[in-house]
Amino acid sequence: MAKDATGLPEVDKDWDVPYQPADFLDLDRASIPLTGKAPAPALVEFVHQLIAAEGPIHEEVFFLHTREVLHLKSFTTPKKKLIRAAVEQLAEDGRVAVDGEFFDVPDRPCRYARRPFPGLTKRTVERVAPAERRTALAGLIHDEPGRPYGEVVADAVRFFGWTAGTPGAKSALAGDLYRLRDQGRITGWPDSLVGKASS
Repeated sequence: MAKDATGLPEVDKDWDVPYQPADFLDLDRASIPLTGKAPAPALVEFVHQLIAAEGPIHEEVFFLHTREVLHLKSFTTPKKKLIRAAVEQLAEDGRVAVDGEFFDVPDRPCRYARRPFPGLTKRTVERVAPAERRTALAGLIHDEPGRPYGEVVADAVRFFGWTAGTPGAKSALAGDLYRLRDQGRITGWPDSLVGKASS
């Protein structure tokens, strides 16, 4: 099936990529102040770069990666408030989109689904954005059209490094697949799923 005839959400030929935390090897951590009543411009820019590199990123994953990049053993309440204020400032400026518990660059389509990188902790179901889960489902259907609903869900469970017993995995992915169906982006429900051809 040709990529441009699927109608599925932004399926890229290389939709399947490993999740790799942003590379901040050249960051001068001393230049990122975590003091004061308002976030310093350098902190705001750092937060924007992290979200731009890793979005859509769950709030908890964002704080975890921020702590790791800045080499902090833990967050004090004032430091966490400053970082949250930086996110809020970016959102007010239209440079970051906040969708529930996820941060991303505004209006950026989710073209990639990120599988676990070997050796890194797998993201829980709740920490993978629905848009990313739907991209994985769309990619799986695009790559192997004509498979049944249950098989596609099972493949997506494995893609994200989960198991059949992972709490919430099947139900979340099933809900995403129903949404693709209800949006008219897949046909052949439920036994032979294919991307609906664009008109």
